[in-house]
This record gives sequence, structure tokens and C-alpha cells, in this order.
Amino acid sequence: MALNIKLRPLLHRKIWESVVPCIAASAAGGFVVADKHDLTNGARLFSVQGSSAIYLYQGENDGWAQLPNSGIAGTFAAGSCGEYRALGAMGGVFTQTASAGGTTTTIPTNRTITRCLGGSRIRVVAGTGAGYDGTVLCNTLGANAIITVAVANGVAFDATTQFQVYSGSLWFFNAGTTAVGFSVYDVATNAWTSRSVTGLPTAWGTCGQLVSTIGAVANFATGTATAGASTTLTNSGKAWSTNMWANYQIRITGGTGNGQIRTVASNTGTVITVSAAWTVTPDATSTYAIEGNGDYFYLMGNNAVTMYRFSVSGNTWTTLSPVAARSGALAAGGSADWIDGVTEWAGNETQVAHYTTLLYRQNGRYIYSFRGGATNTLDVYDIAANTWISGVAYGNQNETFTAGSSSTDIDGHIYITKEATGRLYDFVVARNKLEPYSINPMQAALGGTAVEGDKLAILPYTDGGTDVHFLYMLRHSGADINRVLMF
Repeated sequence: MALNIKLRPLLHRKIWESVVPCIAASAAGGFVVADKHDLTNGARLFSVQGSSAIYLYQGENDGWAQLPNSGIAGTFAAGSCGEYRALGAMGGVFTQTASAGGTTTTIPTNRTITRCLGGSRIRVVAGTGAGYDGTVLCNTLGANAIITVAVANGVAFDATTQFQVYSGSLWFFNAGTTAVGFSVYDVATNAWTSRSVTGLPTAWGTCGQLVSTIGAVANFATGTATAGASTTLTNSGKAWSTNMWANYQIRITGGTGNGQIRTVASNTGTVITVSAAWTVTPDATSTYAIEGNGDYFYLMGNNAVTMYRFSVSGNTWTTLSPVAARSGALAAGGSADWIDGVTEWAGNETQVAHYTTLLYRQNGRYIYSFRGGATNTLDVYDIAANTWISGVAYGNQNETFTAGSSSTDIDGHIYITKEATGRLYDFVVARNKLEPYSINPMQAALGGTAVEGDKLAILPYTDGGTDVHFLYMLRHSGADINRVLMF
């Protein structure tokens, strides 16, 4: 008779371990963010516990280094928040322009680069060489650095060449009673750049969440155009739902117009209309990908229902006017996560209802936000329709979240920690259900006064083509960090 040994519960038991403590203890408004997809050729985690208490953790070395003082305006406190982007932001922008004519393998810049970018992805998005997608071989250090690519381009890069490098950037919004601040730290140049706060409240506190809809993590739709015009791309073989791609971005990945990126203004079943005219009009040779919009950040909180959107290219804030307003403010312990990797939703190019006729199974379309304030309320922002779906019912809707709760997400799972208890939950988007995940016994034993700010981040370990992810948890009012292997 076959022997059935059921060891799975034992093998899947989540074992927490300590890593090197952060240099600074967590403070009100302090947060951690990380490169959860390892898009920047080196898994990085950042801990921001003050305007000058900013630290880089290198996962493979289990070590910390202090970063420069941000010099940011505002007062660091509850309401401060941040986000990590894979794209480098030299001078505060993602898209760089070559400073002079180069060669088929070199791109001169007017930037002072202080770190080796070897292995980083580089894309040319406009000008000579548009469509080039390769890897940085090396770069010179210091002023007017020159980037050398690993594979030669067909033509020499010149002063019209516009490019983006996946070298990483840390975006930091600072709270305040009479003024707020917004700045970005660029990894390549080891420098901070102040960004506009025009249009934002001058007083900000309680809770803050900054969310990016980063491009190039995944392609939500791909294809080959059948026609194009000055502001449109047509694929007659599609049957898209009307405006399902609004506020996404579309990238021409091959053929005529290769390399161009535009925000999607609207779409019909077969035609995408972009927000700005193409420089080179696509045609029937053009292949494309629809991605999360790399130009946008969303900011919410301050115990208010108002939400703001930042354009990196324009350095401008817009106050959004949703079709349906959020029915309650994001309060203490509230969260916000962009949902882009639900496996069960992959490939959906029409609107399929997800448990309710107001939600669809579409990656990249939604920001899921637990409201906090000692409630169990879940609100969802529909990016394409610019509307809130308030009070979404979900499974196991019993746990409440308040000051000190925080979240992070990956692959359609939102991990939420409950205040300073060490209790951790997994909201599974595909199942629309909150499930118990783990209890961090070290956090539970050490305790600490719960303080606002995200204390969770995910870092991968990559070996060959395999990614293993670890979930890191920073202790409240302490410097201790623990991690657990994710299954």
C-alpha cells in the first residue's frame, strides 16, 4: 500500500529570520520601498526615516549605507510617503537627451554620473536611434559622463537621441504643517532633485500614499497595427472594450515609429487615440505594447478624499475629478497598491466582470486602497474610467486596520500588516478575499509603538532564470528588520 506522507504544512511553514538592523529606527511617516522586480540590475531596498535619515539596503550583501540628505521642504511626520521606480531620474526626469553626437556604441550626456551602470537596460525613445533597446556595457564617471552600450546601434547616436536608463530612482513626498516637499533621488548620479508641489495642499498629515503605475514591468496587450494616423493606431483584428486602455501608455516596439511612447487618451474596439501626435506615424509594419503609464504618480491621504496625479515629464500636479468620488477619506493606516500582475487576468483585452459589474479582470487598471481609520473598508480606484468604486465587499471582511498598518504587493497579492502586532494578511485579488498569511513572532514579541508609514517591502533573489522573493518587515519604533521567504 502506498504511503502518503503529508509534509506540505511543515514545508510551507513560514520561518522569519533577522537581517542586519537599519541604521535608524522607524519614525512617524517613515517608510521602506524596494525594487521588487529587480529591474535595475541589483536588488535595492530604501528606508526613509527622516529628511536626512535615508538608507540603502543591498539584499545580497545584507548591509546598509547612508544616502545624501534630501534637503526636502516640509516637516517629516505622519503623512510622508514614497515610491521606488526602476527608471533612473537624472535631473528629476526619466527621459535624457544626448549632449552631443556619439557613435554607434556611445551616448554622451551632460550628467555627472557617479556609479557604474553596467548591465542596466537602456532604451532610446525618440530621435536618432529611436527603438534601440539594449544594455549598458559601461560608462565614464564624473561630469559629462559617456554611456557605452553593449551592442552597437545601426546608426550613430547624436544630439537628438533621447533615452531612458533603468538605473533606479527614489521618490519622496514630505508632509508638513505649512509647506510640503517632493523630491527624487537618482541612483546613477547619487543626487536629489526637487520637484514641483504647486497645486498640492500646503498642510499635509495623518496618512500618505504615493503610487506609481510603472511601465515595462509587463505588457498588458501587444499586437501589430493595421493602420495609423497622426494621433491614432488601428488594429482591425481587436475587439477592445471602449476606453479600457485610457490613461495607460502605448509603446511602438518595432517597425515604423519604433521607440515612441504616448499616453492613451481613449480607445474604441479597434482604434487607440493618443494624447499627443506621433512624431513618426505608425503604419501596418508597427508593432506595439500597452503598458502601465510610466509618466504618472498618484498621491492620496491627508484624511481627505481628494487625489492628485503627478506628471514626471511635465513636473506638474493635477487634482483629479473622479466621475464618482471616494465615499470616505483615506485615514490612519490606509493603504494603496497598483494591481498589475494578477496571473488569472493576464491577456484580457475585453471587459470581464470580477465579482461585480463595476470591476473587471484587467491588470494595470486599478489601485486597491484599504481605507484605514479602524475600518475594514476597501475602495478601488479605476484609472481608465477615472472613478472610485467605494466599499467593495470581499471575503473575510472582518479585520480592521488603523494607525501603523501598511502594505506592499506583488503578482496580484496585497500583503497587509496590522498595526504593531506582527500579524500579516494576504489579500488575494483574483479571489477577492483576505486570508491570514503569517505572524512575525519577533515583531510581536518586541512590540513598539505603532507609527504611520509603510513597513513592508519585497526583494527578489535571482539565480539564473528563477526569482525567489523575500518579504521584509521593519519594526515599529525600532530598527529591527525581519524577512520571510514567500511561497
